[in-house]
Amino acid sequence: MYAYEATLRIENHLSFRTYEYGNTVITSRVLHNWALRFALNGIRGDPEKDHLENLSGKPIYATPAIPLDVDYVFTTFHPFPEAPYLLTNPNRLTPGSVKSYQTRFTILHYKEEVQVGSRFRFAIASTEPLRKEMVITYGGKQTLQRVFLEPAEITDPIDIKNAIRHPINPLDFPEDIYLKNIFQYTLPPSPLYVGNVVGSFKGRIIRKNAKQYVIPPSW
Repeated sequence: MYAYEATLRIENHLSFRTYEYGNTVITSRVLHNWALRFALNGIRGDPEKDHLENLSGKPIYATPAIPLDVDYVFTTFHPFPEAPYLLTNPNRLTPGSVKSYQTRFTILHYKEEVQVGSRFRFAIASTEPLRKEMVITYGGKQTLQRVFLEPAEITDPIDIKNAIRHPINPLDFPEDIYLKNIFQYTLPPSPLYVGNVVGSFKGRIIRKNAKQYVIPPSW
């Protein structure tokens, strides 16, 4: 088993749909670990399977990623790229649909993007040794991003009793996890949590200096 502390450096603008308020798309401050696992394992999901089925048996596990130094910028985009063409060629539309196209397609949307140079931190466990640097395709537009890895320590499966300070995805764990004083990151397709453990559950700990990351006993 190999363990690493990872830094994701944004090399190209990163965006993905997390929250949507009217015509504004917001990107989360925490990156969901399932998307990271797809990117690090270099796979695309089978739409006929759920996320855990798609990720089953893959060599790399990743925790959610938290921001280190991150900047965001809003950009405008047209939700329907064909709309400007249709509006300048009204003969392509039926008379009854002209008004609906004009009201629906002429309103620009605003999308929040993570700016180049931003960094996120997370942990990785792998059944295979990994290079110190990886290039992945990630985000809504599958842009190229860079991940830097530093070796870390990893425990055998143990009873996790202490507070969870780095977000975990409880759906990754084979047993139920009970926490109190919870802070929930409401991210699709599943929420992430930090909080104080009630009782205990089985997991591994990745350690790097004073930082700890809790991961499943297997994946």
